[in-house]
Amino acid sequence: MNPLKAVIVEDEKRSADVLKDLLAKYCTNVQVADVAETVEKAIEAIVKHEPDIVFLDIELPDGSGFKVIEAFPHDSLSVIFVTAYEHYAIKAIKICALDYLLKPLDMDDLISAVNKVSTEKRSPDMNKRKEVFLNNHRQKSILERKIALPTIEGLLFVCQEDIVYCEAESNYTNFFLKTKEKMLVCKPLNYFEEILDPEYFCRTHQSFLVNLSYIKKYVKGRGGYLIMNDGTKLEISVRMKSAFLERFSK
Repeated sequence: MNPLKAVIVEDEKRSADVLKDLLAKYCTNVQVADVAETVEKAIEAIVKHEPDIVFLDIELPDGSGFKVIEAFPHDSLSVIFVTAYEHYAIKAIKICALDYLLKPLDMDDLISAVNKVSTEKRSPDMNKRKEVFLNNHRQKSILERKIALPTIEGLLFVCQEDIVYCEAESNYTNFFLKTKEKMLVCKPLNYFEEILDPEYFCRTHQSFLVNLSYIKKYVKGRGGYLIMNDGTKLEISVRMKSAFLERFSK
């Protein structure tokens, strides 16, 4: 296996040293070419070394790590974000199917992320994910931001405003779009409940996650049910009825 050349972008020396030590011990196919502490130095290091992989902290002294990606919009180098667990950007990262590691670093997560890079090394798919991520970052409208949907054929990128509702199917999720398309996505409904914007998407049933913008009518009952703009009827569970009505009334 050819070695992966890496650049670490991290302003905390201890954190950078921990990552270097873990890579040396558990990811011997990774060679750290440089460590950069700022956005400016990171860009210089990437230009100089042309790494296969960049471990990128989000918060840097001279700005966001996102600026590093913006400097290489058409380069398919692989990026793994390194961030604190509660960072606001985690949802934005997950929506685009980008990789990230949480501090304190977990050995198994690190090995998994590096193995994934080895498999997808400089793939066009990575470039597309970064492109969507940057466009979402610039997009003010939440519903116009895209989400990466992992299907059997590969990743598809769909605007959130085009999603009418999602339906659980075991460990998979069916997406129903306003174009009348239906697609089976290789992740459970709970995953999408977590990353789709809660201002617009509401869980109404164990099986359904609904875009509130497409609800035509609510019909009362023990739990009741929804009539969507396209005429589809979706059941509301008794357990989720109160939370739904509170959201719907707003």
